[in-house]
Amino acid sequence: MSHLHIDPFSGIAGDMLLGALVDLGIEPAALAAPLRSLGLPGWEIVRTDARDPLVGGARVEVRVHGEDAGGAWLGDDGHVHVGRILRAIDGADALPPAVRARARACFERLAAAEAQVHGVTDLEDVGLHEVGAIDAVIDVCGGLLGLHLLGIDAVSCGPVPLGSGSVACAHGRIPVPVPATLALLTGVPTTTATGDHPTGELVTPTGAALLRTVVDRFGPPPPMTLRAVGHGLGARRRDVPNALRLLLGEAGDATAAPEAPAVHVITTVVDDLEPRLVEPLIADLLADGALDVTVSTAQGKKGRPALRIEVLAADSTTVTAVEDRLFRDTTTLGVRRRIEQRRTLPRTWRTVDTPHGPVRVKEATLDGVVVTRQPEFADCLERAQAAGVSVAAVIDAARRAADHPE
Repeated sequence: MSHLHIDPFSGIAGDMLLGALVDLGIEPAALAAPLRSLGLPGWEIVRTDARDPLVGGARVEVRVHGEDAGGAWLGDDGHVHVGRILRAIDGADALPPAVRARARACFERLAAAEAQVHGVTDLEDVGLHEVGAIDAVIDVCGGLLGLHLLGIDAVSCGPVPLGSGSVACAHGRIPVPVPATLALLTGVPTTTATGDHPTGELVTPTGAALLRTVVDRFGPPPPMTLRAVGHGLGARRRDVPNALRLLLGEAGDATAAPEAPAVHVITTVVDDLEPRLVEPLIADLLADGALDVTVSTAQGKKGRPALRIEVLAADSTTVTAVEDRLFRDTTTLGVRRRIEQRRTLPRTWRTVDTPHGPVRVKEATLDGVVVTRQPEFADCLERAQAAGVSVAAVIDAARRAADHPE
């Protein structure tokens, strides 16, 4: 199975993903030809001669010709409206259907984030400025097309750096990460800029939307045979390489830890933990490398209601990280650990097309035969909210598409 791990050690933007894919061997001309069907005026994809002395890499620019080349895209408010972008994507018949579906999902996510920030109710009326320019549309659609051309089966991503400081935008100067980026990264494992890590805007709204569209799992990469490494260079100079790193390899199970005869089990019971801290705790434990985290109710000392936290880890290094996290981020004074035997089914992810949009489906096999298919609930919820239908309807549609592929 072909697996891609995204290492955003210096952040991510649309042009950085495009550059990393070109560094992996995708030719700009192979991207440009299908992208012409978007009908956008006066642009070209150019690989510059820029290199980073530490990582090499590729710097790719989408150059738009003519001062008013994007004028036909602008509404009366000077912004590009999402409805216009979605219609261009739907009409791009030279792009594979799966790429069009992902591109639409990406811009719908961007629109939902901007709508949340600015209080707009109709997503198609959302006006994009920085992320609505022609180069950004090509960055998004080109990056998704590049992933398709590489034949990627699954994608993982490491913790996303938030950056710091402020940035100028159409509305003035705002803190980093900008509100739309934060809305898109909700629920994603992140890390802050500390020590010698670069500061500034490390993740753009476009970069965040791309991650939420293509990543199957956030956390460390799975065991895999590494085939190639690509670095996509950003435009700004920093003390460390301003680059996005892609690791391309072959993994037997690219979305979960491999089957192991034994697993470490770490448990603790707390009766004074703020319940709202449980959700970020689970995300952080998974980012630390935990295989699974479960939280259940229990009865503590003196009959108090309590929470029982159980974490699975594959190795002693992860056990240490998990225990340290529990000591730092919960009120526990001690944890228990044991080793258990286990058996797991091989699992793979694939994306199916439904009338409401693309949905990822996890399949488990026994002796080479698929024994269960489960649509990803988060995808189904998002598609349901966008289409105005029930989540159950999207789940049923995804199961039918998975059971009866064309």
